[in-house]
Amino acid sequence: GWKGITFQNLESDMLLNSPRLIIRNFKDSDIESFLVYRNIPEVAKYQGWKIPYPRELAVQLVDEMRDIELPHVGHWMQLALELRETGEMIGDIGVRIKREDARQAVIGFTLAPIHWRKGYATEAITAVVGFLFDELDLHRISADCDTENTGSWRTLEKVGFRREAHFVESYPMGDDYASEYVYGMLQREWRARKSLG
Repeated sequence: GWKGITFQNLESDMLLNSPRLIIRNFKDSDIESFLVYRNIPEVAKYQGWKIPYPRELAVQLVDEMRDIELPHVGHWMQLALELRETGEMIGDIGVRIKREDARQAVIGFTLAPIHWRKGYATEAITAVVGFLFDELDLHRISADCDTENTGSWRTLEKVGFRREAHFVESYPMGDDYASEYVYGMLQREWRARKSLG
C-alpha cells in the first residue's frame, strides 16, 4: 500500500503524492466540493458537525488551512484529497499533534460518498501515516470513530491500526449518546508492516 507514495514539503505547501491522489493544502476552488459532502446526511451522521454546514465555516476553514506547512501542536491541520486523474477534490484528512506529547498525533478523514469503497481513504491514510512516522518521526498515531461507522473502522484496520478501546455511549450526538472505537498504531508497528511490503 505504501509504494508509490512521495513526500514533498515546499516552503509554503504541504503535498503528499499517492498513486491516485494528491494530498495538499486547501484552496478556494475546494469550497464548493467541501460544502457538498459536508452537507450530506450520511457523512455528517458520524461526525462532529451539524447540517446544514454553512458556507461561512467552509470559507473560514479553507482560509485557516491554506498555508499550513506542517501539523502544529494542539491544532487540527486538514488537507484536501484531490483525484489525480480528474483534479476533483473528493474529501479531506485531518491531523492534530497532541498538545501533551508532540510525538503523538490523532487523525480523522472524510470522503464524499460517491467515492466510498474505492480504496481512496486507505490510500490517503497510508500516505499521511507514512509521512508522520517516517518524516516527522512520531511515536504513535490514534484515530477514533463511531462504532456504527463500519466503513471507517474497517479502513483503519486495513491500514494496520489496532482497536484499543470501545467507549460505550461516550459522546453526545443530539439527544443521544454514541459509542466509539479508538484505534492506535506505533511507529515500530508501521515499520514492521512496511518491511513486509
